Amino acid sequence: MTDDAAARALWATMPLDLQFEVDKLVSDNRPAQALKVIRKWGLDPKPGIAESRAVTDYRASVLKPPPRFT
Repeated sequence: MTDDAAARALWATMPLDLQFEVDKLVSDNRPAQALKVIRKWGLDPKPGIAESRAVTDYRASVLKPPPRFT
C-alpha cells in the first residue's frame, strides 16, 4: 500500500471530531500540531509518526487553495 493510500485509509477510520480538528490545524498551517493531535487522540492502534505525517500531508494536498492566475 502506498503512503497516500495508507493515509487515505487511516483518514477514513478517524472519528469526525478528529478529522475536523486536523483539517482546522492543517488549514491554519500548523501541521506539527495536527500530527500531535492525531497521535494523542487515542486511536487503536496508535498511528506512528510517519503515518500521522502522511495524513497531514494528504490533508494539506486536499485543502490547498487553487492556484491564482493574475
